[in-house]
Order: sequence, then structure tokens, then C-alpha cells
Amino acid sequence: MTTSIRDIAYQLRQGKLIAIADETGWSIVADPINEAAVEELLTLKPVMPAALQPTVIIQNTDQLVLYVAKIPDVAYDLVEFAENPLTVVYEQGKNIAASMWQHGQSMGEVAVRRALNTDVQRLIGSFGRGLLSIPLESLVLPAATETLIVERFGTLPGMPKRPRIMRLAVNGEVSFIRK
Repeated sequence: MTTSIRDIAYQLRQGKLIAIADETGWSIVADPINEAAVEELLTLKPVMPAALQPTVIIQNTDQLVLYVAKIPDVAYDLVEFAENPLTVVYEQGKNIAASMWQHGQSMGEVAVRRALNTDVQRLIGSFGRGLLSIPLESLVLPAATETLIVERFGTLPGMPKRPRIMRLAVNGEVSFIRK
């Protein structure tokens, strides 16, 4: 029996970790405001590819205000019109469990990516807020994740698309971390 989006959203609210597949491959996600879930999620940082960092996956640009304190005007256009996966690193994050910044994440910095996959967008919409993820950019889940996840969701692409990663300063200055 296939688990419904509503059931998966419920599991996230209960602090469970979920493996989701989207255009970038597998990611492990949790409720970003649940301290225990974020702590457990961050134990997976060692299996994450080197250039990446924990990322909040959002449904649409309206959710940027939930996770970024000061949003440059250009951010809305960058995020909304990205046709390929784009992770934007902002200087001042908010509404994420405090343990996020106690695990080596640059203080206050938050990476955000808008989901392009419609099933993942529906899941985020049902959940009611973004998902904090450990992006794996892989078609295979590492063995370390198997004991932590309770469910798998989504469909893997034939070939994952690596997101571009850019840093966007409060003044609108842009620098690329990965093109």
C-alpha cells in the first residue's frame, strides 16, 4: 500500500525523518522547527557531499519569508523563475531549530531551494511549511540513512540534476558557490 501525502506530513509532524526523491536525487528531510528531528537529521551530515549544506526545501517563493530574515528583492525573481534546481544561501535564517547552528553551520546562514517536483511541492503544501533536508544528490540512499528514515517518497529522475548554489547578500550581491 502506498503511503499518502497526508500520512507523510503527519509523520514529519511527529519528528520522523523521510527520504524524498526529486529532481536532484535523494534527500533526507525533517520538520525544521522540531529540535529532536533536526538533531537526528544532522547526524547524517557526514554522508552529505562536500560542497553541500543542510537546505530548506520550499514549495514556492511565498515561503521565503518563513526562513529568511532579510530578503533582497531580487531573491523572489531568482527563486521563482529558476527552471533548474537552484539553492540560494542567505545571510540571516530564521524559524529553524537552534541545533542547526550548533553543528558547524555558519551562524545564521540558511540555504533554501524551491522544489521543482510537483509531488514534493504538494507534500510541502500539505505539511504547511518547508522541509529541512540533507541533500544527497544520489540515486542510492547511503546505508547510514536506512535505520533513520521511516518512509520513502517521490520518484527518482533518470539522472539527478545538481543544483546551482549561489550566495545572495542582503544588499543583493551575488556570488556563485557552484555553477
